[in-house]
Amino acid sequence: MISIVQKFLQINHYKDERSDFENLFLSHPNYPSLYAITDSLDLLQVENVAAQVPKEQFTALPNNFLAVVSGEIVLVLKSGLEVVIEKEKGVKQKMSTDSFLTQWNGVVVAIEPSTVSTVLSTGSIKKNKYLLLGVLFLLLFLFQFPIKQPLEIVYFVFSAIGLFLGIAVIDEKLNKTEGVLSKICSFSEHTSCDSVIKSDSSRLTSWLDFSDLPLLFFGTSLVLFELSPASFGIINFMSLLSLPVVGYSIWLQKVKLRKWCVLCLGIASLLVLQSFIFVFYTRDFNFNYKVFLQAAFLVVPVWFFIKPIVLRKASLEQENVKLLKFKRNFSIFSSLEQPIMDSFIFNNLEKIVLGESKALVSLDLILSPSCGHCHTAFTDGIKLLEQYPNKLKLHIFFNLNVDNKENPYSVVAKTLLHINKHQGERVLEALKNWHIDRMTLKEWKEKWVKEEVDPSVEEDLRAQYQWCSTNDYNYTPVKIVNAQLYPQEYDLSELKYFISEIEEKQDAILA
Repeated sequence: MISIVQKFLQINHYKDERSDFENLFLSHPNYPSLYAITDSLDLLQVENVAAQVPKEQFTALPNNFLAVVSGEIVLVLKSGLEVVIEKEKGVKQKMSTDSFLTQWNGVVVAIEPSTVSTVLSTGSIKKNKYLLLGVLFLLLFLFQFPIKQPLEIVYFVFSAIGLFLGIAVIDEKLNKTEGVLSKICSFSEHTSCDSVIKSDSSRLTSWLDFSDLPLLFFGTSLVLFELSPASFGIINFMSLLSLPVVGYSIWLQKVKLRKWCVLCLGIASLLVLQSFIFVFYTRDFNFNYKVFLQAAFLVVPVWFFIKPIVLRKASLEQENVKLLKFKRNFSIFSSLEQPIMDSFIFNNLEKIVLGESKALVSLDLILSPSCGHCHTAFTDGIKLLEQYPNKLKLHIFFNLNVDNKENPYSVVAKTLLHINKHQGERVLEALKNWHIDRMTLKEWKEKWVKEEVDPSVEEDLRAQYQWCSTNDYNYTPVKIVNAQLYPQEYDLSELKYFISEIEEKQDAILA
């Protein structure tokens, strides 16, 4: 399902959001439901709508959308009088519109195409290990010019393809394979690289399994090519010796597992071809075991040093998804909230209001101008406000003793409340200058302290300070969401995971 939504995003020009969607979707408490998809899209700020559409309105739908067909979420591509539906792992099916309508239950998810053109950045190139691998192979090949024998070219190409497939096998073992390789691995019901590679039968020892062998073999081949290009006969001979392993692998797939691994078959084909070359084309074979051992000693220890690190990283990523899924459970979040005391008095305190006043989710921040953590809380609050302008409003209070005349930062709170009373449209800029731009006190005062502060401001600050003292809030920042004390176990930035649920809860209360 992930690959379907990622392709849906790509078609609509949301290239950068594809990898982020996977993390949000997998960690969603309602995974793998339709709601998990739409909520993840909301978090990515991808405008979307999920609706039950009458079948008579099919022609009015966009050319691509997600739909529920025969109980399965699929990507639908309209093309004239025909419809192409794409299922998980790239399985496509073409059908007539009438046939589609009989299987479709009317549920669709549509998104607004992005108008922002995306350029392939250096960062995205670096993430594509296969592209980097291809560049590395090219550099290694060019480094060996001039090539003396045509078979050296064949030897290099076979080794490069073999190493590529070996890395793809490791990727599949770690649940990383995607795109074209993912489609190749599951192009029919009889093919499944995942089932074969992760099978217990593929394990040879506690520290070695079939997935290690291609990477070790072809990695050694490339290193040997660099050390001695004319030694391709050694690898071809080793390929001949590996044929019993190839035979066992094919028997395992056909008889025991009854699933074919396309990557494994590709590797087996290379070994058979190299064996064929050795038998029919190799002349005056000289097994230079020293250079072979040099190459092997360079590759084998490196891989077995790296392997536990790679496996550990993959395991930690999976555990992180599970923990995030647990943490994003709204019932757990709600159980950690605590209602504030004297909420009526609190709601009637003078405050700085940012955002849409009709928004159902209210984030209240009680800050202190001299508090470093308050800078972070305000920054997170502004980001949430910008991300959810129609759902969230931000209120700013201060926990400040105005009777302490020695506090040099009291002028900041007083001036902010004064600006809010008389020049409300500028208060956000003043807040950002202090909490986000981190102006010095001198710089900030030179820009914003222009006139005598309204006498009522001190009373407002005193009332806020008194309320904090009464409720034992002797710290800052204090974070409150809809009259509930925000759980300390969560970063404020994580509030985005619960915006929709809090909004629904508040809507139900008001109803």
